[in-house]
Amino acid sequence: MEENSVSEELLLSENAKAHLNTIAKWVYIMSIIALTIMIFLILRFIYDDIKMSNWDDVPAGGGVGYILIMEMSRIFYIICSMIFFPLYFLFKFSASLKMALECDDSDSLEMSFKYLKFHYLSIVIVPLCYIAYIFVASIF
Repeated sequence: MEENSVSEELLLSENAKAHLNTIAKWVYIMSIIALTIMIFLILRFIYDDIKMSNWDDVPAGGGVGYILIMEMSRIFYIICSMIFFPLYFLFKFSASLKMALECDDSDSLEMSFKYLKFHYLSIVIVPLCYIAYIFVASIF
């Protein structure tokens, strides 16, 4: 059996390239801002952990507030790590798309759409992990 495969290249008009270039610029800016906010939040959580470690000797409540804040900070670390990956893939998408448009490289364009696929997959996986966690926590 003989297979005839015709390789067709996708041709983008100048108008489509301009739209993709605008998308790449805005996504790059949004991902940088979001990653910067994420880094500041993580640094704030680390600072709070250090400051709250001095509150163990508080007589009011027997240190319950300290334990609660330490547990909440662990939850915040988990949330930040789950949010990091979609933002990282979005950043990689914009960087690869910019490089593909500057060099007219179809491999970079393919890679950028691969990162966009990973971005959307990670957006789907995070809520599914949360739903699975709630389900398991409700059983026990």
